Amino acid sequence: MSLPLEKIVVIDLARMLPGPYASMILADLGAEVIRVEDPKYPYGSPPPFFQKGRYRESAFNSVIMRNKKSIALNLKNEEALEIFYKLVEKADIILETFRPKVTEKLKVDYETLSKINKSIIYCSLTGYGQYGPYEQYAGHDLNYIGICGILDLNKKREFNGEKNQERKPVLPGVQAADIGGGLVSTIGILGALIERDKNLNKEGQYIDISMTDCVFSFMPMAAAFQFSKELNDGMTKPRNPLHGEV
Repeated sequence: MSLPLEKIVVIDLARMLPGPYASMILADLGAEVIRVEDPKYPYGSPPPFFQKGRYRESAFNSVIMRNKKSIALNLKNEEALEIFYKLVEKADIILETFRPKVTEKLKVDYETLSKINKSIIYCSLTGYGQYGPYEQYAGHDLNYIGICGILDLNKKREFNGEKNQERKPVLPGVQAADIGGGLVSTIGILGALIERDKNLNKEGQYIDISMTDCVFSFMPMAAAFQFSKELNDGMTKPRNPLHGEV
C-alpha cells in the first residue's frame, strides 16, 4: 500500500522540536524530507544521548529525525546557497523556524524561493508569528503557554468562603506549544497541498504559524466559560473551568 505523501519533497530548515515534529509527521506519511543542517550549528545533536563521550548519539534525533535525509549546508556560503536553490527547484514544501526577517538575510525567504519554484508551499513556524509587537522576542514553550493562559489553568485553586486561594502553576510534562505548533503546521501544509492541486496555475502559498496562537486555540472550554461567566449558573466557583468541581 502506498503512503499519501509519496513523491512529495519537503526541505526542512527547522530546528529544535516544533518544526522537526511537523516534518516527522510528513515523513511518516510518505514525504521525502531533506533536512538542511548547518555544520556550525552547536545544537544539531541535542540531549538526551545514548552514550557518553565526544561522539555520542542523540536519542532525540533518533526519534524526531526518523525517515529523513539530511545535507550539511552553510547557507551564508554562496556555493552552498546555489546547491540549496537546486533542491528548491524540485521541492514541494519548505519548513523553517527562523526568527522573522532572518530568511530574508539568508536569501531563502518565500519571495525569493517562489521565483525559483512557483509551486512551493512555504511554512514559517515561530513563537509569535511574523508580524506584531512580539515578533522578534525569543521564547520557549513555557513562554507561549504562559501568555496564552494555559499555565494559569494548570494550578490548584482553593476556596475559603469568598476568597480564592491560588497555588503556583504546575508545569506541564509535555511541550504543548511546541508539539501543537508542529501539528498545526502539518495541518496547514496538508491544506495548502490540496489547494495547490485544485488551482489551475499550481501556485503554492505562504503559511505563517504562531505557536502562541496554536495553544490559545486549545482552550475552547476555558474561553466559553470566560465569555459566559456573568451568566453561568451551571458552574459556580469552579476550581478549573475544564473540570468543574472535580
